[in-house]
Amino acid sequence: MRKTFDVPMAAISLAGHPAIWSTGAGELDACAIIEDCACVLDAPGPLIISDTAGDPRFMRKRPGPETCAVRFYAGIPITSGEDTPSGTLSLMGAAPRRLTAEEERALQGMAGIAGAVIGRVRDAQVIETLRRDLDAQTCLAAQHHDSVLRYKKMYERSSALARIGTWECDLTTEQLTWTDGVYDIFELPRGSAITRQMILDLYFEESRKEMERLRSRAIAECSGFAMDIRIRTPKGNKRWVRLSVDVEAEEGRPVRIFGTKQDVTQEKELLDRMRRLAQHDPLTGLVNRSMFEEQLLESLVRAPAARALAALVLIDLDGFKAINDTFGHAAGDACLKATAKRLRGAFGKSCLIGRVGGDEFAVLCRGLKNRAGIEDAVRRAVAEIRKPIAWEGQEFDVGASVGICMPTDPGASNLTQVFADADAAMYAAKKAGRNRCEIAAPVTCEIVSGAAT
Repeated sequence: MRKTFDVPMAAISLAGHPAIWSTGAGELDACAIIEDCACVLDAPGPLIISDTAGDPRFMRKRPGPETCAVRFYAGIPITSGEDTPSGTLSLMGAAPRRLTAEEERALQGMAGIAGAVIGRVRDAQVIETLRRDLDAQTCLAAQHHDSVLRYKKMYERSSALARIGTWECDLTTEQLTWTDGVYDIFELPRGSAITRQMILDLYFEESRKEMERLRSRAIAECSGFAMDIRIRTPKGNKRWVRLSVDVEAEEGRPVRIFGTKQDVTQEKELLDRMRRLAQHDPLTGLVNRSMFEEQLLESLVRAPAARALAALVLIDLDGFKAINDTFGHAAGDACLKATAKRLRGAFGKSCLIGRVGGDEFAVLCRGLKNRAGIEDAVRRAVAEIRKPIAWEGQEFDVGASVGICMPTDPGASNLTQVFADADAAMYAAKKAGRNRCEIAAPVTCEIVSGAAT
């Protein structure tokens, strides 16, 4: 470019960039000249100064004695497709001179070439920056996708372990949306079409009625609730499901109901087993003394007439200790289990039967039962108990002494007194010869070989 214009120095400077790209005589104070000629950027075209000696724009900073003065200057803004010039192309000389019209056109051409080059460089830089940003965003998106998949798998695994799933129902269309966990609980194919009525048909009636009641209230109040429901899956399996519900509202209007469903069948079964162990005798399956006394107390003070105490029957086995001592606990256990089974058959499901001691049983008769009916049931029980009990090729004979308390006013009685009266009657039967039934009253009946006297 110096040869083209016959100048000792040419330079390019970029707006806002401290560096200067120059070629030619280093003795010229180019930095001072270009720094003072920032006005070129504001010029609509070439700025040509034949002699800078008389130009006030070049008077503020003059070169020192060790450098040569720039007497000729020609500069033109460089544009690279932007509204604002991106730099300056400058020609400098140590002697005053002029540019011909052809040289001015050449200078403009050079500025255009420089602008195009700078534009391509900047475009390349922008493209490279965009590429790097895109690569970074792609990497982040991939990491995010991997994280989402990882957390999704974690959720699915934890949901499967907890046997839980989420659901929602659009209140306008009643369309249900389930996660896989809920499909699994109801034993339906994942993603299969479902309707609300179809699912309600799987609820046990009591659960369905209570759920619908709570659901209606939650929608009306935009609130939530939780309850355990019982269902029967299409495969016929009975399950307990813990249902949690919340309502989503928009501008105060309920639009969606959603929540979770969790299979708590195992939890319920475990609680039932624990409750049964706490309330029942593990050998015979009858209620234990604690549970029996609780039910007896309820029949005395809290029950309506239909469940009030009609009679307390205490039964003590005769001859059991000899069997237990002679043949061992296994034989004794067989006698106790056989007795429990025979008592169930004699008294039926309407009476509560319990094992309240080692070889002592109790029967709670409730409701409007007449005295004759109770005595008949006792006779059947004693007759059944006296039948031989087979065990490992042997037969054992046991009998029963029975005491009955039938209070005329159950509400005025207390548990301790009722038990004491029945117990006294039972020991009176033993003292009178066993295989007898004594009632805590003047009337006595005797049972010998299954017959009452």
